[in-house]
Amino acid sequence: MTDNTIRTCPECGQQLRFPKDVGGVLMACPNCGARFRPDFKLGKQVNPRPKNVFVQIFELPYTLLRYLGRWIGM
Repeated sequence: MTDNTIRTCPECGQQLRFPKDVGGVLMACPNCGARFRPDFKLGKQVNPRPKNVFVQIFELPYTLLRYLGRWIGM
């Protein structure tokens, strides 16, 4: 079960463990503070399958209440 990628800091050689789905962001070594960008990519983005029109109509009251709840502080 390896959900992490192990990289080596270019300055001090410390082995660092990063999640596999993180990449393209500026990382800092906790040992020496060196900053670098890892060369691995972001995790794959899956487009959700569009819902059936009938399911969307059935879920509409719940969706509206959820959005309204954010505005009135529920």
